[in-house]
Amino acid sequence: MPNFLELSPGLMFWTLLNFLLFVAVLARFAWRPLLNALEQREHHIAEALRQAEQARQDAERLLQEAQNRLQEAQQEMQRLIREGKQQAEAFLREATEKAEQLKRQKLEEAQRELQRQVERAYSQLYAEVVDLVLEGTARLLHQTLDSTTHRRLVESFLAEVARQN
Repeated sequence: MPNFLELSPGLMFWTLLNFLLFVAVLARFAWRPLLNALEQREHHIAEALRQAEQARQDAERLLQEAQNRLQEAQQEMQRLIREGKQQAEAFLREATEKAEQLKRQKLEEAQRELQRQVERAYSQLYAEVVDLVLEGTARLLHQTLDSTTHRRLVESFLAEVARQN
C-alpha cells in the first residue's frame, strides 16, 4: 500500500506539471470570460449605485419641493383665514351699523309719528275748546254772534292766554 504522506519526487513533478497545465488551460480559456464577467458585474454594481444615488437625489429634491408646496399651502391657508376673519369682522361691523341706523330711523319715525299725533290731538283739543268757549260765551251773553266772529274772539283769547303762560 502506498504511503501518501511520503514525499516522492516523481509524484511532485507530475503534480506540479498538472497544476501548471491546469493554470495554463484556465488562463487560456476561462480567465478572460471570468474577468469579463467580473468586469460586467462591477459595471452593473457601479451603474446600480449611480442610479441609487440619482434616485436618492431625486427623492430629496421631490421631498424639498413637497415641503415647499406644503409651506406655501399653509401660508395660503393662514392668509385665507385672516381674510375670512377680516371679512367676517367687516360684515359684523356693517350689520351692526345698519342695525343701529335702522334703529335710529325707526326711533325718529316713531318720534315724528308721536309728534304728529300730539299735534293732531292739540288741534282737536283746540277746536273742541274753541267750540266749548263759543257755546259758553253764547249762553253767557244770551246772544248769538256769527261763528266767524266768535271763532276770532276765542282764538285771540286763547293766543293771549298761551302768551301769558
